[in-house]
Amino acid sequence: MTLYRCPSCQAPLERWEATYRCAANHSFDIARKGYVNLLLAHQMASKQPGDNKMMINARREFLSAGFYQPLVDRLVQLCREHSLQQLLDAGCGEGYYAASLAAAGVNVAGVDISKEGIQAACRRSKSIDWCIASVAELPYLDGVFDSVLSVFCFVDEAEFARVLAPGGLVVFVGPGDDHLPNLRAALYDEVRPYRSAKQQAYFAGLSLVSQERLTFDIQLHDGQQIANLLKMTPHYWSTSPAQQSSLLGLTQLRDTADMSIQVYRKN
Repeated sequence: MTLYRCPSCQAPLERWEATYRCAANHSFDIARKGYVNLLLAHQMASKQPGDNKMMINARREFLSAGFYQPLVDRLVQLCREHSLQQLLDAGCGEGYYAASLAAAGVNVAGVDISKEGIQAACRRSKSIDWCIASVAELPYLDGVFDSVLSVFCFVDEAEFARVLAPGGLVVFVGPGDDHLPNLRAALYDEVRPYRSAKQQAYFAGLSLVSQERLTFDIQLHDGQQIANLLKMTPHYWSTSPAQQSSLLGLTQLRDTADMSIQVYRKN
């Protein structure tokens, strides 16, 4: 069964050896690393959209060290509770969550707009179909997934609903009200709550199934781990080197991850 649709004409893409091709003869080669690039030039806001190599490397090192393992464990539980079998990780980055769920027996596809991210994802797993594309213009046929996962990433409700089968689920993970308070206190004079309740507005057309809060401690024991965490967050781009200096001067940091996990159903 083909999952991809042509980004040029929306017709199904069929695989022919190392190429995907539609009936109109639009073709897209599969890279030697194992991914397919279905991001068209007009869909790119820059020459290299998405997370850059620095951010991807920081995320890979931080996540591979297991600091967010409690989130992985809960996502695996949710997939089992809801019997999810065909999941799209929308905004998969370097593939940590997608590869973890695939190892737990879920059939997973991963898409991200970052070429650096998808190339890193290919190094995590050779068995997952990785694709470079925009979450706002997903290159998949209608109704081919029973679930879409979005972890700390841009969301597009209409596209998520389109690729979901009837009754399919969106599993959304975003910051809770008190996510990483100590990291933020080292960067800002005033630390404000994230207001996680506003996240429900992202999915106004879907039905809320469940909402929960996942909190756990993080112990960082050297400056590189602290720098990796900072580079994973939007705070890296919203603060100046002067603001970052006190945080990056630390040799250890104890903090709290506070995550909001929301599950929505396509009616």
